[in-house]
Amino acid sequence: MDTLPRWLQYGDQVSLPSRADLYKPGDAPDDRPIFYVVAGMVRLEFRLSGSRVPLYLVPDSVFGLVEVLAECRRLCRVLTTERTILYRWDLEGFFTAAGVSWELALNATTCLTRELRILNAEFEDRVGTGGR
Repeated sequence: MDTLPRWLQYGDQVSLPSRADLYKPGDAPDDRPIFYVVAGMVRLEFRLSGSRVPLYLVPDSVFGLVEVLAECRRLCRVLTTERTILYRWDLEGFFTAAGVSWELALNATTCLTRELRILNAEFEDRVGTGGR
């Protein structure tokens, strides 16, 4: 990639091969827990009511925010579907980058909302069936 977006600062870049596992449900977020897809594609795989629900993220997508903001362990499995370049931040670095870039803040909000809709569907299903 010739030029990176200007908001890719206060963190670091990592290049991963196809089919690399980033994390799985129950993992504790590492020291650089928030990711931005620079190139390639990742698949977030949620287990909802016994089924796997994939969410494919392409360049300009942000992920890893739900667990960091909720201060919980990882809720889904994340793996690359092809050679992928990611940018990653710790929470402070992410907030600094998002604070100077409305584009990053918008991308993060859009991606966070998408993940929360999937997780909310599981919550609704459990509440609607009396937690069974």
